[in-house]
Amino acid sequence: HGLQPRTSAAHVKAMQMSTGMPSDRFPPGADYMSLRGCANEEPDVVVWSLRNFVRTDSMDISNDPRFFTPNVLDKRFAAFSALSICSTLFTGTALKSCFEMEKDWDFMDIDGVMHFCGFVVLNVVLFQNVLASFTSVAQIYLTYRLMTAGPTGFEIASSFYLNPNIAFWRHAAIKALLLSLPLFLLGSAFRIFVHIDREMPGPPKDTSDAHFLSTRVHGVSMLACLVFVIWTSVSLLLFHIHRRHLTIFKERYSIAMDAERPLLNHVRAMSERGMRPEF
Repeated sequence: HGLQPRTSAAHVKAMQMSTGMPSDRFPPGADYMSLRGCANEEPDVVVWSLRNFVRTDSMDISNDPRFFTPNVLDKRFAAFSALSICSTLFTGTALKSCFEMEKDWDFMDIDGVMHFCGFVVLNVVLFQNVLASFTSVAQIYLTYRLMTAGPTGFEIASSFYLNPNIAFWRHAAIKALLLSLPLFLLGSAFRIFVHIDREMPGPPKDTSDAHFLSTRVHGVSMLACLVFVIWTSVSLLLFHIHRRHLTIFKERYSIAMDAERPLLNHVRAMSERGMRPEF
């Protein structure tokens, strides 16, 4: 792994500018540790023992002007970064909800069944957001690392971004995050049903003057049923909104591709014609 890094042309220039000494004092290929005179540049015992598991070298650093130029990957990852923030927050919220829920489920009782259903749904939400958080952080880090690898960094990063495996997990992460929002509301609906049903008082002795919401049918609170129906309806509404967004997006994307295809074919044909040898 090159435990003692050697100087490159960039290192020589940097050392010359920082010390004011001529460049012949810093020949290329010299020991960089001795140039700096810093003993901490040498790997310690921990790094030496773990060198087979974690690399001790890194990619070369070149200050290419193209690194500071905005590109399409920056635009796409800006939106991806916003989604990663949401997934991280939902991961903590779903994990906290799963740990705080009571686990004394009685499957012979409606409250026990509803409580267990809420626990299962919130676990699905947790796993979806863990996938989204990991994928977003990993892909953003690796893509930008490849983008700054050198003069061809953008092309290499683009090939990584468009790789079918990378694209699959990126799309899966985005879909998991968007679907976790209505699922989180659905899981909360099961929880709020149990809380209301357990905390509502029993039926009054004189039911003739009792309000509808304070009554129970087969031991189930009507207020709990009403709140559960409202929360579930909003969750289904979010599913519908998600599907409508995807449908319209795919329609507009198809229109854009159909509109530009003739132009791209014409440009490609002209390029091939210009490459033919003339006799």
